[in-house]
Amino acid sequence: MNTTIRLTERSGSASATRNKGFVPVVVYGAGSDTQSFSADAKAITEIVGKNPRAILKVELPDSGTKNAVIAEIQRQPLSRKLLHVDLHQIDMKAELDTKVAFQFTGEPAGVKAGGIQQVELYELDIRTLPDKLTPTFEVDITNLEIGDQLLVSDLPKHEGWEVLTPEDTLIVRISPPIVQEDPAEGEAAEEPAAAENADEGKTEE
Repeated sequence: MNTTIRLTERSGSASATRNKGFVPVVVYGAGSDTQSFSADAKAITEIVGKNPRAILKVELPDSGTKNAVIAEIQRQPLSRKLLHVDLHQIDMKAELDTKVAFQFTGEPAGVKAGGIQQVELYELDIRTLPDKLTPTFEVDITNLEIGDQLLVSDLPKHEGWEVLTPEDTLIVRISPPIVQEDPAEGEAAEEPAAAENADEGKTEE
């Protein structure tokens, strides 16, 4: 995946920038002043779609190439078109707080037995050096049975990561299958009750 983003000087309004196929970008961090640029919207969209946590090589006008991560994205609510992007310039020798998405592998034994997989947490908060980042955190859930759950404390240790998410946070559980009542049984239970009510009516008379 190409993670190089070439920024250009902004000219005109934000809407005019978007109409030309670019998106307004703000770059800050690593002791530098906040600067406003524009970037090719298609290139940013491709990176966000494949790995929104990727470390980018950002080519700044007259400033060379810097390392940065996507800090925030603003989208148009309906079309999901990019409206604005914040890039956080980083020091490759300094730890940063970020998130990594879970990638669950294997079909749980409990699901094979009819249980239901319920995911409660999709990303893990971590602190690490930039070169220790990975696009996803692969977690094998093959052995989870019905009634089992996976907590943050159950995760395998990852070298170079300090996990910031509380250890008792639930990630995924395998719930029992939903038992639906047979309509015929419900009707059978109602019939004796109806008959009993009818007999009570006759006694009162």
